[in-house]
Amino acid sequence: MEHEATTDIGVEPTSIDDTQDFPVLPEAGDLIEFVRVSGIPPSVDGEMSIFARHDGIPAHNQDILRDARVLCVGAGGLNSWVLVGLARSGVGTITVLDSDRVDRSNLSRQFYESDDLGLPKGPRLARRIAEQAIGGGDIIGIGLEFEDALEQYPLPADLIIAGVDNNKCRLEVVREARRRGICAVFTMLSPDGMRLHAFLQSGSRLDPCLWCALPNLDPEHLLPCASAIISSCFLAAGFTLFFAHRALMGWGEMRPFNWRSADLSGATPEQIGRVSKRPGCPVCSSL
Repeated sequence: MEHEATTDIGVEPTSIDDTQDFPVLPEAGDLIEFVRVSGIPPSVDGEMSIFARHDGIPAHNQDILRDARVLCVGAGGLNSWVLVGLARSGVGTITVLDSDRVDRSNLSRQFYESDDLGLPKGPRLARRIAEQAIGGGDIIGIGLEFEDALEQYPLPADLIIAGVDNNKCRLEVVREARRRGICAVFTMLSPDGMRLHAFLQSGSRLDPCLWCALPNLDPEHLLPCASAIISSCFLAAGFTLFFAHRALMGWGEMRPFNWRSADLSGATPEQIGRVSKRPGCPVCSSL
């Protein structure tokens, strides 16, 4: 497949073949996108470097972000903006999975444009995010559901971010992250789009899983898509990115926590704390 080069940031036209981690299957068609981004050239004398403003941020390590591999499950109102933040903050390898196709209702609150309509979200978002990868890196988009992609591709990752609206997929992410011994971030909106919940699951089986935090989640129950406006999507992206950075770079002198919730309307106070492992959690006991 061919890609149009974006000269501002050095997006290199490329395609996936057997020499890459993600070989294209003959039947994959338009469901795969791979873009290698060279990034903005180094600064000239007297000019600040791209990530100079990151200096002084608690626990920040730009080298860790450059070498990090993040797998984002879902490419909608939550993860599309999270992916912008990951690319802008210098994460070196980003993979995004989503089998849905872009429709008109997505354009008001997701990182797509009109010429993406009707096309698979995973590959299309990869192209959009490549234009945001100012530090360079590899951007992979796959138009498959998480379980199907796991069967076909290695999906290398140091962190998984789940920005989906169904509990079955969340459970699959919980299990896959624990199997690999890596962290996972889960972000959810209330049905009216006003309240946000975010949870950081560590890579250790000694620590709580998502079902310890939210024991009433039903993997068999199909949830309707939550209402959302772009402000709630931005709020979710901010919380998710903070947890993602902590999962990759650690907490430094900050006091760690794994749960955070907020209400755009101000009806309920923000909550920040540590969820403990729940005795008898059916998910933990099955891992």
